[in-house]
Amino acid sequence: MITEDMVNALQQLADVLQTQRTLGAALAGIAEAAVVSVPGCDAASVALSVEGRPATAAVTARVALELDLVQYALDEGPCLASFRDIETLRLDVVDPGDAFPHFALAARQHGVDGVLSVPATWGPELVATLNLYSRRGPFDQTAVSIGTVLAAQIAIAVSRSPEFAAARAAVEQAQRDVDDQADVSMATGLLMATQGCTTEQAEGLLRRAAAHEERTILEVAQRIIDQHNNSS
Repeated sequence: MITEDMVNALQQLADVLQTQRTLGAALAGIAEAAVVSVPGCDAASVALSVEGRPATAAVTARVALELDLVQYALDEGPCLASFRDIETLRLDVVDPGDAFPHFALAARQHGVDGVLSVPATWGPELVATLNLYSRRGPFDQTAVSIGTVLAAQIAIAVSRSPEFAAARAAVEQAQRDVDDQADVSMATGLLMATQGCTTEQAEGLLRRAAAHEERTILEVAQRIIDQHNNSS
């Protein structure tokens, strides 16, 4: 059950986030809010998605960082599963069944009984996970509800950060570069097949056509591909 104190803590968090100027400070504030507002939470971490892999960016206690690193090293654990599947995951470390046996052993050695990991998404994109650790037993549904609210705050904080915008732009540009190179390579192959020439000669034909038509090599390559598709 969500109490008035929890609601107040979350409202205070929202107020604080409006004043934070860096992503690191915002994430640290959300992690601290999780320890205060999520029942049974003793430590929290936020793992950002960096080039498709999790990287811990904020922690409230050493145990959270250590267990995050254990999962990265083992390539196993609830936080990684939540990251990969983009699903909320609760783990009872005392009775984990067949789930994450190596991580469960490490968690028990750290005195942790329960883990909750909640994905933070911006549109269809995973931007982070909120990872919570308890030494007082497994997390309940109330913890999941509050964790979901906090994860949404993480997504907002990340989406507003210049770092995220720059990283997303870099990834999108890299993908465009890959696609463009694929078009040039395909056009080169088509010229080799139709003109009976070598790779170097086909590339020369593309360059000369681009200069003659006052277009880019990519534009010429795309025209050649379109002509091939229309004729086949």
